[in-house]
Amino acid sequence: MKGFTRRGVALGAAIAVIAPLAAAEIKVDLKKETVGKAPTTFEPMVGTWVVAEDAGEKVIMVDGRPWVASKDNPTKLLIQSARTLYGTNNEELMDNAKQFAYFPVAVLKDSPEFVNGTISMKFKTVAGDADRASGILFNVKPNGDWLAIRYNDTENNVALWEFHNGIRRNMKFNRTEKFMLDRAAWHELKMTVDGADFKAWLDGKLALEYTLGSQPGPGRNGAPPNPDLFPENNAVLRPPVKGRVGLWAKTDSTSYFKDYVVVTR
Repeated sequence: MKGFTRRGVALGAAIAVIAPLAAAEIKVDLKKETVGKAPTTFEPMVGTWVVAEDAGEKVIMVDGRPWVASKDNPTKLLIQSARTLYGTNNEELMDNAKQFAYFPVAVLKDSPEFVNGTISMKFKTVAGDADRASGILFNVKPNGDWLAIRYNDTENNVALWEFHNGIRRNMKFNRTEKFMLDRAAWHELKMTVDGADFKAWLDGKLALEYTLGSQPGPGRNGAPPNPDLFPENNAVLRPPVKGRVGLWAKTDSTSYFKDYVVVTR
């Protein structure tokens, strides 16, 4: 399979009685990518995604510099990408196009839908005036809804977000701790899903926990929560997780990404 190395665990019948679920691993290999070109391992859905080089190593870069000029016209790229991934220009996806412009995303190609397991990647913050955000995209639905766990270097925090009906809303912030990361260094963001249990780590430190499918708390100033935050109204919030995965950024963020690994079980 182009651009990936896979490792599956084959178990005999006797062993399978003890451990019926085998793990499978996908490591994104960037060695055959071409610097200066769009990646072949990820499908850019929104934003400018190119292969760059950092200290002699190939990386995926989300380039936030063209964002201001292109943010009001994302539809062309969305149509092309929807056809590539889903074989059609999904009408729901197109209806959400305007809001998509604020969130550059790239979907991992040639991979099964992620349900339970671990996703990890390394990122480096490069630039951004409005934002400096880097994240993991997951539970991507055919209509364009998604979940994302991200680190924001302008706020120094970790948050879990959902996107539904063309609007992004927060599910949980880590409001108790600031993560002051060195922008010149690489950092690891990792997440796990086990049924309804979600966890995220930043450089090996537990940064956020959440129970998927939880009922939302009150809104700002005690207002009732938005109806879209109730799992019964929003399929992307209901476990089990089942969708495509990839990379996530925000507005004019410029970040490097490498060592993207998906382990499913």
